[in-house]
Amino acid sequence: MSLQTILSICETVGINDQRFIGQTLSRNQKLITSEILTVVPFGFDLKPMNYLLYSKSRGILNSLRIPDKSLQQFLNFTDTGWSHYTAYQGDMSVSQLYGCNWKPASANKTLVLGDLPNVAVNKVIFRIGDFVQVGLYSYIVTVDVLRGSLTTVDVPVHRNLLSAVTSDIPLVTGQYGQTVSMGGNSYTGITFPVVLRDYPNYTLTPMTNDSYINWNGSFKAFESVL
Repeated sequence: MSLQTILSICETVGINDQRFIGQTLSRNQKLITSEILTVVPFGFDLKPMNYLLYSKSRGILNSLRIPDKSLQQFLNFTDTGWSHYTAYQGDMSVSQLYGCNWKPASANKTLVLGDLPNVAVNKVIFRIGDFVQVGLYSYIVTVDVLRGSLTTVDVPVHRNLLSAVTSDIPLVTGQYGQTVSMGGNSYTGITFPVVLRDYPNYTLTPMTNDSYINWNGSFKAFESVL
């Protein structure tokens, strides 16, 4: 839970969910763009607050020291002050969401959700910007998705499906649903597997019988895609 603790005490959280696109300006001032197809990984820039008491933070420092920049860690925004980032926006109740499953027909940038609740056809299942998770990885919904009258609905998302759906997978969205096992644990709600690319040093500022921790930069976490 080391990096999760850092997330919960962040002053700011930077997020990169952009595609890898290059631009060139020609001699006659025409802008040319090209895209390299990637998995569009999430990147997080976590700037923690300073002035943690060293005497009460040794456990946090140790739990950061173990994974360092080599081992996978997990970020879940649900129980932090940043929960609005992934919060569910649709009209479904918790029990209705928990009955839904992702279907093997999911492919490319279209996820297929089935086992839908018996609600009005104009009920909104997802709104633009909702987060959904299929297996280890999360996706951002790109259009409002209504219940409709069919047994399944198509859910357009911002990147290609990263791992095939071979059997039904329970829905995880926003702060709801249990993830598959991630590092030996399941999490409630959207959870990102990440590895640190930048791990800031810290300095100690003395105070009476203790010290404050001051970080010299931010934790830069990059989504770990297998």
